[in-house]
Amino acid sequence: MYNSEYFENMMTEEEKKILVRLFTMSELEEYCLKHFTDLPAIDTPERILSYREMWTEVGSIRTFLLEKNVRKGEKIAVIYPNSIEAIEAFLAVTTYGAVAVMVQPAGPAAAKEEACRVAGCTRAFAGEKLNNIEIFDITQAAGKEGTPAAKLEPGDPVAAFFTGGTSGTLKCALLSNKALMTGTYNGIFAPGNSFYQKYYGLIPFSHIFGTVRNLLSCFASGSRIRPCSDMNRLVDDLKEYKPTILILIPALAGMLLNLAKLYGPGVFGGELKTIVTGGAPQPTEIARIFIEQFGICFVSGYGLTETANLVSGSIDLLKKEGSVGKLYGFEEIRFVDREIQIKGDNIFIEYINNPEETKASFDDGWFRTGDLGYMDEDGYIYITGRIKNLIYCSNGEKICPEQIEARLDKIPGVKASLVYSEKNKFGAQLLVGELFADPAADRKKLEQAVDMINLDLPEFSRIRQVKFRNEDFPRTSAMKIRRDYHEA
Repeated sequence: MYNSEYFENMMTEEEKKILVRLFTMSELEEYCLKHFTDLPAIDTPERILSYREMWTEVGSIRTFLLEKNVRKGEKIAVIYPNSIEAIEAFLAVTTYGAVAVMVQPAGPAAAKEEACRVAGCTRAFAGEKLNNIEIFDITQAAGKEGTPAAKLEPGDPVAAFFTGGTSGTLKCALLSNKALMTGTYNGIFAPGNSFYQKYYGLIPFSHIFGTVRNLLSCFASGSRIRPCSDMNRLVDDLKEYKPTILILIPALAGMLLNLAKLYGPGVFGGELKTIVTGGAPQPTEIARIFIEQFGICFVSGYGLTETANLVSGSIDLLKKEGSVGKLYGFEEIRFVDREIQIKGDNIFIEYINNPEETKASFDDGWFRTGDLGYMDEDGYIYITGRIKNLIYCSNGEKICPEQIEARLDKIPGVKASLVYSEKNKFGAQLLVGELFADPAADRKKLEQAVDMINLDLPEFSRIRQVKFRNEDFPRTSAMKIRRDYHEA
């Protein structure tokens, strides 16, 4: 099931002529050097590197890896903030034939050490000392004669990314070259011009969305990127660099919208044409403002770490409100008891050192996403919730909290909401709606708005208690609300 026409129609005829599907990271290097040699690849205030210069430095790092006797398939952690070092370390490890394990650089050393333990890493590119980890100093590779990229096979493991969902259970998903390159290829498509864009690396490269859609799709389209390693430089960077495309999670899109309201749309630099969001449900009203008031094309989609980030994408957010779009190429979809299941070239190999979770994630070769949803008659996919978030009632009914939260979030003054089940002092189960609202909002009116929503809900799924909080909910690194926080 390949919606080629939907996505390919976004591109110009000239771009279609140079669009190539690649299968390994080594092929990506060859393709970049053939088509984009002297174009800028990485653009920072301190240095601008052409594709030739970038890949030359990557070759030097491969020599360093060779001198360190790194084995093919060995897992090497990359623990850098978004930077030239992070990009070149990732490219070097993956084209060398080892596996780049992308670790979140923020946070305590103990968390990074635990991530390395889970992934089976004993060596890492990092800017700090870590217990039981040999640290590679990337500066020691400078000036070395380059080593050519390894001859890789599509099925060879190449990169790994951590996922814990909203449960917090740390798992490390291992991807093949073919999966990574499939996600990269599908990520290129964007309305208007897809090639030769100016990307801004705001999403951490330790997140698969940041690596696949923000970094690799950038290079596969001959575009340039400025990595953002310091959020304090964001506004100055945008004005000076003038990106043409931004890859964001919805929370960041909302933050940038607030900046635009304060300083005007010129805060984006004046050349922004496209915003792509993923990682969480995209509020339609935010997209509407960007589209109708600022004239910026707004694209959103759906994907998971285990699917090389991309499953579906949509340019029809206002026409198909709530949809995550149509299925990308080289994959199939089915719905089993409403669960979305995916099979295709983009599916991960395994959770490293976790065969039980790996086995439980597949059903006869189909990856079980854990997401509930459906597809309409036009081929647009809708997500209605997560299986693990279902609330089971004593009468046998099942409540999907995300569907209620979507309505609560539309109440004026509500910034975020969480619906969960709780027992009262008599032991009876009741549904709680917890709201993070604007401090200036009238709480009585918010409660009345919840009452109005209840009138449209079945008796068993009505909010019986409204709670208010004065600060945002605890969130994951992907800015999703941690649903288990209230159980602590």
